[in-house]
Amino acid sequence: MALHTLLLAAILLLSPPVVLATCACHDIAKLLPGRVLLPNSSGYKTSISSYFFLNSRQSPKCIVAPTNAAEVSKIIKKLGVRENNQVAIRSGGHTPNRGFANTDSGVTLDLRGLNKIALQGPNDDVVSVGTGALWREVYATLDPINRTVVGARVASVGVGGFLTGGGLSFFSPKYGFGCDNVVNMEVVLANGAIVNANATSHPDLFRALKGGQGNFGIVTRFDLVTHVQSEYWGGAIQYPGSADAAQLAAFESFKAAPYDGFAEIEQTFVYFGALKAFSSTNNMFYTKSVVNASALRFFSHVQPQTANTMRISNTSAFAEEIEKFQPTDQFASYSTLSFRMAPGILPRIYKQWKDATTSLSAKVPNVTSVLTFQDIPPPPSANAPKNSFPFAPDSTPHKDNVLVLFSFYWSHKEESALVESTIKSVTGSVQELVGNKVGFKYLNYAAAWQDPIGSYGEEINKALARVARTYDPNRFFQRVVSGGFKLKV
Repeated sequence: MALHTLLLAAILLLSPPVVLATCACHDIAKLLPGRVLLPNSSGYKTSISSYFFLNSRQSPKCIVAPTNAAEVSKIIKKLGVRENNQVAIRSGGHTPNRGFANTDSGVTLDLRGLNKIALQGPNDDVVSVGTGALWREVYATLDPINRTVVGARVASVGVGGFLTGGGLSFFSPKYGFGCDNVVNMEVVLANGAIVNANATSHPDLFRALKGGQGNFGIVTRFDLVTHVQSEYWGGAIQYPGSADAAQLAAFESFKAAPYDGFAEIEQTFVYFGALKAFSSTNNMFYTKSVVNASALRFFSHVQPQTANTMRISNTSAFAEEIEKFQPTDQFASYSTLSFRMAPGILPRIYKQWKDATTSLSAKVPNVTSVLTFQDIPPPPSANAPKNSFPFAPDSTPHKDNVLVLFSFYWSHKEESALVESTIKSVTGSVQELVGNKVGFKYLNYAAAWQDPIGSYGEEINKALARVARTYDPNRFFQRVVSGGFKLKV
């Protein structure tokens, strides 16, 4: 018996992650019957096919699907004893970065079962939301009572990754990043302990998780401030490529005008390879019941228009509309950067993107290439809990800066290297054009080869490293959890 035990220990010590993952799957299945999905099972196949992009439809040795924080705690403690495991953690499964929310050689922790939504307080001024819930489910709860949260603009995005990465919303111009509207997080630490992180309990962890994502623990529940919100004006206007110059001028005028915290816009330029055509779209919202609000007339007056859905409606309807136009079941790649607004800079960025797209389309005919401009949200006030982003309370990134998203979509795996090379090249050339005065890279838009956490600056990174050493001294979330953007600990 002793010899058998020694041999088994030696095999496990020398085994690759695949073997160790299989052992971990077996252990967790015994610990939590019914929570482990194995390859070829219908539940496993459904989980894999539900990832938004093909990049993330990988093949883990098993998928573990807990339904509450206590089960997550047991799973983490079990995974932590096997040194060479590889673990991926999934909330909504919307990232295009391969290996961030799934794995080919380890265990995927699928948190979608942690999806409870419960209103709190006498006035429903807080809502508790499980990390695996989708924003459409949150809005469906809040719209009927004329309240809302600072959540995603796409209905199928998951709560967990969105909030720990920051979170850009219809309501961000007024209320900031989504994470700035979190009042408490329930967190499972690397040792299995379940703690609440907020302004008074573990405040260092609370701040770190607002932009530092999966480096410190697994957030299983968010308690979010709800805001009174009736129906408001919004939708999308589509324009042909001939309107692109007018569109760019409109965004420049918008940035030069007095800031209006009720006005939110994503200005998007698109090349559809299937149509061999360029066009543009403004997804824009004025979060009051004001038709054709003056703050957005720069865009609503641009002609010609090929489609217009602007109307008074609610958050659920707007999020579902944006959902309908999202490319899905394709390969995808994002990258991002920020820059200080200056006269004439937008057409120069646009030209670099368009030239790169035109060149790529000759080799990848059905590529969809997208360039998006939008605001960075205002920072929290001096007396509010801080996030991990590098904007001081008295700074004005929402007025001065612009956030850029490049997103490319394609159908065939063999085209991936060429598309990835193009997006990396155009990102680099635009970064060179705009300079590094604004180094911020928004984590939820960042490519795997970018360093969004590093862009927060040396001081914040040192603070984040201290938090990681405090709450994860054995570096479980650095070593065992394989995906996501890692700290330079």
